[in-house]
Amino acid sequence: MMIVNPTSGREKAKYYKDDLYAQLQTMFDEVELRETRRSGDAVNWAKEASNNNYDAVFSMGGDGTLNETVNGLAQAGKEIKFGFVPLGTVNDLARALNIPLQPEDAIDMLRDCKLVKVDIGRVNDRYFVNTVAAGVMPEAVGSVSIEQKTRLGPMAYFLTGLKALQSRRTSLFKIESDEGTEVRRSPLIVAMLTSSVGSFNNIAPKAKVDDGTIWLAVFKEFNYLDVLKVIPEVLAGLPINSEYMTLTQIKKARISIVDDEKLSTNMDGDKGPDFPLELEVCPSFLSVYVPRKAVQTGFSPIVVPKELFHG
Repeated sequence: MMIVNPTSGREKAKYYKDDLYAQLQTMFDEVELRETRRSGDAVNWAKEASNNNYDAVFSMGGDGTLNETVNGLAQAGKEIKFGFVPLGTVNDLARALNIPLQPEDAIDMLRDCKLVKVDIGRVNDRYFVNTVAAGVMPEAVGSVSIEQKTRLGPMAYFLTGLKALQSRRTSLFKIESDEGTEVRRSPLIVAMLTSSVGSFNNIAPKAKVDDGTIWLAVFKEFNYLDVLKVIPEVLAGLPINSEYMTLTQIKKARISIVDDEKLSTNMDGDKGPDFPLELEVCPSFLSVYVPRKAVQTGFSPIVVPKELFHG
């Protein structure tokens, strides 16, 4: 089954879906194409394909389409092969798996590919493939416009998030995990499955897609000078050090807000579940098509407009 979101990537799918369909016809006896019309379609269809013993499910779309498709597969809970063509702004899982970010290259990659096992995570009754985040940055990046994403790509989220950190607003989190229980005041917490977060590899550079753990970053309170100091370090690709955050590996955790503050979460680029968060890793759940030979998919630096830091 081939699940396509026709509106992803500024409607790029219409230019590439036929090429993907043709490639899949060389790999499978039958290929069924379905195009999403509303939220939840990809979840339902991926679950249907798994329950009906399809050999594989492929998705073409952004991070939201990818997340929906994986949620459908996870709900079915059966072994099935999975592939995807990234059309989103960030495409963190593609970066972590060395899947080409250009659609034509991602399709061409399937001519010489292999399968690798990939962890996914569960948060409450939903599943994620890359991150769950809460704090001032996830709330801010939800306001990034299509025009900003078109002009700046992943950098639009980075700049918006950094400006939000300057507000110095924090929340009091209670974190219960296999490492123990602690209460931390923080502007931002991020639970990660891969080394790529917002197209950067600075937060958990040692994270692997199959290491069987969730990497939990709890950031410390930032002041204006901290923000100015961390910007060049992040852009230079340097790992974020313990001066700004703590990083731990967990199998499962429960995260709640001590003062009953209403705080939204972000999961794989879209709105996530409400607190408290019950996190758990699902080791090696997916079998994903990736390039047989590694390709370069990393972040490409761009010139940052100075006016974006003002105000």
